[in-house]
Amino acid sequence: MTKKLQKSIFLTSLVITVVIFSIGLLINYSLDYMRIDVILDTVETHELDIRSYLIQQEFIDTFGGDKCEFMHSKVNDLKEELKQVGVDLSNYGGKSFFKKKDFDYLKRKYFLLELNFYNLIERLNKECGKSYIPAIFFYEIDHNPSEMQGYILEDVSKGNKNLIVLSFDKDYPDEPLLNLLKLKYNITKAPTTIIDNEVIFDSIVYSGQIKAVIKNLTEIPDLYGRIYDFEYVLKATGTDKEQFIDGLKGLLDENISDFARGDIMLMLGRLKDNDALRCASLKYYGNIETKNPEETALIYETYAAIGFGKNRRKWLLEAAELWEELGVDFRAKLLRDLAYGNKPNYKSDIKEISPVNITVPSNATKIIIGNSYIKLDDSDILLSQADRVSRDWLSYQVYSSPFSSELLTTFSERLCLNKTELLADIGWHEGARIKELKQSGLKHEIGTGTIVKKVNGGWYAPNENGVFMFDVPLDKVLYPTTRFLREDLAVIIDTHGINMLVEQAIRKNASVVIGCCDNIGKIKAAHYLSNKGIKSICFTDKYLPLILGSNDSVLGSPPIEHIDDTVILGNRTLSFGINERIIVMNVSSDKFQISYYSTPAIYFSELEKRTGLDLNIFYIEIDDFNQMSRLIKAAEIFNSSIIAVRVFNSDDYNNVKKWLEEDNSNRAILFHSTSYPYGYKLFKEFPEQTSFDDINIKFN
Repeated sequence: MTKKLQKSIFLTSLVITVVIFSIGLLINYSLDYMRIDVILDTVETHELDIRSYLIQQEFIDTFGGDKCEFMHSKVNDLKEELKQVGVDLSNYGGKSFFKKKDFDYLKRKYFLLELNFYNLIERLNKECGKSYIPAIFFYEIDHNPSEMQGYILEDVSKGNKNLIVLSFDKDYPDEPLLNLLKLKYNITKAPTTIIDNEVIFDSIVYSGQIKAVIKNLTEIPDLYGRIYDFEYVLKATGTDKEQFIDGLKGLLDENISDFARGDIMLMLGRLKDNDALRCASLKYYGNIETKNPEETALIYETYAAIGFGKNRRKWLLEAAELWEELGVDFRAKLLRDLAYGNKPNYKSDIKEISPVNITVPSNATKIIIGNSYIKLDDSDILLSQADRVSRDWLSYQVYSSPFSSELLTTFSERLCLNKTELLADIGWHEGARIKELKQSGLKHEIGTGTIVKKVNGGWYAPNENGVFMFDVPLDKVLYPTTRFLREDLAVIIDTHGINMLVEQAIRKNASVVIGCCDNIGKIKAAHYLSNKGIKSICFTDKYLPLILGSNDSVLGSPPIEHIDDTVILGNRTLSFGINERIIVMNVSSDKFQISYYSTPAIYFSELEKRTGLDLNIFYIEIDDFNQMSRLIKAAEIFNSSIIAVRVFNSDDYNNVKKWLEEDNSNRAILFHSTSYPYGYKLFKEFPEQTSFDDINIKFN
């Protein structure tokens, strides 16, 4: 071969080599761009979703919505997006030739996204109950134990959607926040894994150990209930926590039912934040012997709510079967969805009641109230709330199951009032009044175990079809006997209010319901039941005037009269001139118990709105108990012969009684009074001069 040919071959080979190398460089360069673009697309999508997530949270905070349900629905999507960024960086970052700086930037970006996601998870766990377990994993690059640990964590994460793995390069120097995280956990070697911010492994930890840790973290008693403040009602009522705890402990020495013992142990465990006491409650619930399928279903739900996560599915399914047998299909389906991890399909209708305009005849000169009445006899089925009837936890009266037929007749007032003020022979609240009504031979049942759902930040009870529509005040949800099946789903044992009785009233064919009406949701429920042909009696009636003119079969704080074996409530006619001067009680204090004295003002304010009348009303404000004399003095000064008041105690009674005795033409409309012995007495003693909170007014 000639030298010329050899040179030609060499040059040709060189050119080909250079061309191939150049093509390789160009391809690598192009691939780097493509890889960067792939990762950037994923990063940008994730950042956009995070931004959307945060904006939607703010929107819910401003305009209302179920924040927890929204947050849960988005977490897995964000988790998968973030995981894909990590996978792409791992697959492409080590192969980059030209874009090392860009990949390093993206790596830092990824770590920041992880730290941001970590914050979101912690916030979600804090606000909506502990649902996710973060696992922070520090690794070294090109380190076999680190790679092995990464594969183990990924495998466990696939089998547990609630485990969130966040991986960080231990030796990455460019992100100060990452250095702070390392300092917090004193990270000095890899692999190191921190599970749930507490359990630290500084060497390889295998799947069995990780699963055991997760099991211990999730299988804790009262998992969802423990996020709530069960001192809420104690604080609102000014009840000393330690004194209350001592009162509960004293019950354990008495002859009480296992249901009651279980509830007492649960209350003590929650108020003392003691898991041993929470766990002890399960033993007593397990000892309950009952043939009542509804009570059994509530016990099963209690196991599911308070238990350690063990057999949760079993108990939910057992309860579902019983509810289905009882005809409560929506509850059965809901429990099955919880058991199998399906997203429940909730329905809600939380719109308010539309006010009714009352037409006033052009020739009307008088307003007549008190014509409304309800007649009860042995053909009636009466359904009532449990609180202040069969039990009263706030006054330590938890002796039995809420289904008990033994009625209580005095409550927290028995702890602070003397015999003269207490009048225990007349009795207090719904318990004492129902005891009297049962003299007619009617059948009485307790409505308990109402399931309530958190919707748009508020709590709601359902109708008979499982549509959550009746507002439930937070203080009633946070009774310490309430069971929480999820952070947004609770079972109220000590029911309080008409709003918690709708489903049971319809299912049990009740003809009349008795419960508290001191809340808008309770009035909505009474209105709903009236449209279903079921009457309601509200001995506590603060917001009943919201359905003035509705023609509903609902009575507020009515007098009670016995005629043979029949009981008649209401039927206390009283009239007053449209231009007649009326002295109406109002309140200028925000004290808890004083607020009920504002019921007369609520009634007459609504009456003017609904009728368009400009009545001759003088509102007299009080700011504490024992100020009825202000109303009586105002009646004398303004020469008025009609007053609208609440009668609660002996001071109220004595002042109003004296004024009624002075002149037979003097009249008193009593609001929020029948529950209390002295209000009850005034109705009995002055049948011709008193009337009640009648929503169905007439004109003459």
